[in-house]
Amino acid sequence: MSAKDKANHKNLRALFSVICLCIIALGLIVYFSTQSAKVTDVNEATTVKETVTSQTQEATTEVQRRVTVKEEATEENEKETTASKKSNTTKAEEKPTMEQGDTNTPYKSFYKYPASEAVLNGYTQELVQNKTMGDYRAHTAVDFKCSAGEKISAINDGLVISVTKDELLGKVIEIDHGGKLVARYCGMDTVNVSEGDYVTIGQSLGTLGTVPFEAADEAHLHFEALVDGKYVNPLDVMGKTE
Repeated sequence: MSAKDKANHKNLRALFSVICLCIIALGLIVYFSTQSAKVTDVNEATTVKETVTSQTQEATTEVQRRVTVKEEATEENEKETTASKKSNTTKAEEKPTMEQGDTNTPYKSFYKYPASEAVLNGYTQELVQNKTMGDYRAHTAVDFKCSAGEKISAINDGLVISVTKDELLGKVIEIDHGGKLVARYCGMDTVNVSEGDYVTIGQSLGTLGTVPFEAADEAHLHFEALVDGKYVNPLDVMGKTE
């Protein structure tokens, strides 16, 4: 082999070596680029997942907070409603009453006649004839003689409990006069007072009408008195006599 051929062979080997090194370098570049892309994708995916998880947790916390607030608001409303009902019930049960004093003690204090002092029919728990009804029954009241349209007065200070109309008694004014004494003024025509009004002794309550179940008798005020819910003789409790 000539010297010229040896030189050419050397150059060829050197070129081949350079080409191999370039190929190896290119392969390494491609390999590391691929690995870097994979790591980035994994990191991005992880970041997105973490972000979604964080948002989900925040949304869940917000919903739970809203539910808790709603439940607390509902409980407060229920408490207020219950308290309101109790308050209304208490007010409904606490009806005003007439207090007892030195001037309205049953059997001891001074009471005025509701009308004239003349008595048509007295108080009795025995059975007596009722001309209008055609039967016998107890007369747990005192009938004071008076003319239709005559003024009827309060026997003492008191609180008007009710003003009603009864088929047998006619128009009735019921007054709490204190000391557990309640009086019923029956057979009224006009009425000057209403439920809840306070009246004073001698105050005009209205005018006399008729008592349906005693219409056959002369005009009169059918006057009933109850102490602690039991009928008593009105004249006795007022300290009066027939």
